[in-house]
Amino acid sequence: MKLPLYFTASLLLAISGLVQAAESRSYTADLATMYNEYQRVLALRDACMTLPGKRDEILGAYKDWFNRHERIIDDFDNRFAALVKRTSKDQADYSKNYGKYQAEILQMREDNKKALLANKEKLAQQCGEFPAYIRHPKSDIPAMFPVEFKTVYRPR
Repeated sequence: MKLPLYFTASLLLAISGLVQAAESRSYTADLATMYNEYQRVLALRDACMTLPGKRDEILGAYKDWFNRHERIIDDFDNRFAALVKRTSKDQADYSKNYGKYQAEILQMREDNKKALLANKEKLAQQCGEFPAYIRHPKSDIPAMFPVEFKTVYRPR
């Protein structure tokens, strides 16, 4: 069975189960929801770039989207690292755990890319819509997930 596109939530929620009371479950779940959108965009971008004649259009649209999200994505990565660090005993454990979770995320994204590639007809439709979708402000993560964004970025 293929994993759904929203695959990293379970991974981040598994990590969150290890986190002490310093992080609430809603914080971690909301972070995972937004991080999942980033991973979904990456999987779809990678799948669409395999289609003939789409590479430049897909890459250009993705660069526009990434430029709008660069600070958020860097922050997601930092928060992910902080979650792993909080669950680790020491630096060696952190290094091992961080590598393990990053490898799992990459593998799940590759599995999702393969699932997308398996249905060429549906993929062609999604890839045709992809550039306009990710160039539109409605695809901005804070706009798509305002409640989750507010939870994660609320003043502490």
